[in-house]
Amino acid sequence: MGNSALEFAVLAHLEGAALIQAELARRAGVSEAAVQLVLDPMVARGFVVRQPQGAEPATFRLTMTGVKRLKGHREYSEARAGQEWRREPSEEPEGSQEPRLTWTWAGETPPPQQGNPALEQALIEQLEHTAMAEAELVRRTGAPANDVQAALDKLVAETFVWRQQHDDRPTEYELTEGGVGRLKLVREFAESPMSAMGKVLGAAATQAVRGRRRPVAVVRASRRRLSDSEREACSTALAEQFGAGRIDISELHRRTDLLYAATTRNDLGAVFEGLPSPSLDQEPAGKPAPGWRSGAAGCTSLVSVFFGLMGLALINGHDDVDDVVFGLLLVGGAVVWNYLVWSWARRRVN
Repeated sequence: MGNSALEFAVLAHLEGAALIQAELARRAGVSEAAVQLVLDPMVARGFVVRQPQGAEPATFRLTMTGVKRLKGHREYSEARAGQEWRREPSEEPEGSQEPRLTWTWAGETPPPQQGNPALEQALIEQLEHTAMAEAELVRRTGAPANDVQAALDKLVAETFVWRQQHDDRPTEYELTEGGVGRLKLVREFAESPMSAMGKVLGAAATQAVRGRRRPVAVVRASRRRLSDSEREACSTALAEQFGAGRIDISELHRRTDLLYAATTRNDLGAVFEGLPSPSLDQEPAGKPAPGWRSGAAGCTSLVSVFFGLMGLALINGHDDVDDVVFGLLLVGGAVVWNYLVWSWARRRVN
C-alpha cells in the first residue's frame, strides 16, 4: 500500500473516533511502523493531533484541517476503494504508479448515494396507488434506508412526493399531481420516445409563452380597483357562503368589513380566505353568433380568394403599372374583405 493511500486510509479511520496507533495499524492491515511513518508528517502538517493518555498509548484525532483534506481528495472512488481493500485486481490501466484505496467504517452506515434516478422512479411507482411509510418503501425496494431517505427528501423538495406527518403512526409519503405526471411521462417515454419528447417540447414552449404573458395579466387584474358592482357581487357571494353554513354571523360581519375596506382585487384574498371566490370578469353581453354566419363567411372567403389570386397573377405577370396597381387593389381588397366578414361572423348578437 502506497503512503498516499495509507494516509487517506488513516484519515478515514480517524473521522469517526480517536484511535491509538495499534488500532490504526490493525484496521489498515499494515504494520505499526508503517502507520508511524504516515502519522508523524500528518501531525506536523496539522491534519492529525496526538493526545497523550499518561501511561496508556497516545490516541490520534482528526482536526478540521484533516477533515478538509479528506473531503477534498478529488480522486476518491468507493468502487476502487472496495477493490483495493479486498485485494481484488483493479481495473486501472496498465502502468499506473500507485494503487488507489478507499475505506469502510466499522459499525457505521455508508453515506447515501446522491441523485439516484432509478431509486427515485422505483419509489414513485410504489407510491402510485397508496401512501407508505419509509420502512415499507425500504422493504419493497430493497435499497438501504439512508438511500431511500435521501431519495425521498429529494422528491419532496421537487414536489413530486408529499410528506404526511402523523402523531400516532410513522410518517407516510404520498404521490402529488406532479409525481403522477412524472410517472406518466416516464412510461410514455419508454413506450414511444419520440411522442413523449414531442409532448415535453410542446409543454415547454407553452409554458414559455405563458411565462411571458400571464404575469402581466395577473398583475393588471390584481391592481384593478374594485367597483361598486364588484363589491356587491362579493357581498352576495359572502351571503351565499353564510347560507351554506361555511361561515357564521360573526365571520360574515368580519369579512364584510374587510370587503368594504378593500380597494383592489388583490385585497380580496383575505376576504375569501378558505372560501370559493366569485368571478368578477363578466362575459361579453349578448348571445354567441349563430352558426349560419360562419358558413356564409366561408363561402364569401372562397370568392375573395379567387380575386386575390387574380391580383397576384396581375402583379407577377405584367409590367404595366396600371395592371400592377389593379392587382394590388384586388389582393388588398381580398384581405380586408376576409377580415370584415369573419369579424361579423364572430360578433355576438343581442
